[in-house]
Amino acid sequence: MTGVRRRALLVALSLLALVAGCGVRPSDVITGGPAPMGPARGTGLFFVTKQGLTLVLRPETPPGSVDAALALLLAGPDPAERSQGYRSEIPIEVGIRTTTTIVPSGTTVWLKSAVGALPETAVDQIVCTARYAAPDGAPATVTLAGLDGSRGPLTCAHPAVVALDR
Repeated sequence: MTGVRRRALLVALSLLALVAGCGVRPSDVITGGPAPMGPARGTGLFFVTKQGLTLVLRPETPPGSVDAALALLLAGPDPAERSQGYRSEIPIEVGIRTTTTIVPSGTTVWLKSAVGALPETAVDQIVCTARYAAPDGAPATVTLAGLDGSRGPLTCAHPAVVALDR
């Protein structure tokens, strides 16, 4: 084999290797999946973002009662949370005082306003915050009671709360 043919063969093999690549086929982007779930320190509040209902952990240590968590929720996002796009759908007339009872049949949150006309997102915020703040072993259902009757029993479908209920 002459030097010219040998070089031509090497160039051809090199081009073939470049065209063939390393055998890795292209694929779509692979996401890492949901964030790990587990115990977290602080008081969990559920606010609304463009993505929907979102858990926000406030660093109150140790976490307070269900009523303390609901008081924080009803006060709304703090300035730092608002600047990050968190908001509340809970109307101001709901007030900032709640009374919660936890019995074997479920948790009841007594609001100082009507509950029938509350927007669904507001209901989800209250139910998920109450459920997240409830002590270990508390029933998974929450009933909202107010001046016009009650709504529930309700459950929270947010992944952070569903993980608690397993």
